[in-house]
Amino acid sequence: MILVDANIIMYAAGASHPHKAPSVRLLEQVSSGEIAATVDAEILQEILHRYRAIRRWKDGRLVFDLTLQLFP
Repeated sequence: MILVDANIIMYAAGASHPHKAPSVRLLEQVSSGEIAATVDAEILQEILHRYRAIRRWKDGRLVFDLTLQLFP
């Protein structure tokens, strides 16, 4: 089991960036069950903190909710 860092989730959800495609691929592998992974409370907290800090609370809540769906 691996712990997925908040940056992976935010790169996957974000704008075009060199890390976006690899991040999306990793999360697709998690979703398909190919890779066993999880997040913890600190990862979720970091997602909310970052989006709040950049004044994108609505986007942050969406990313947070989708993260909870992927990592129940």
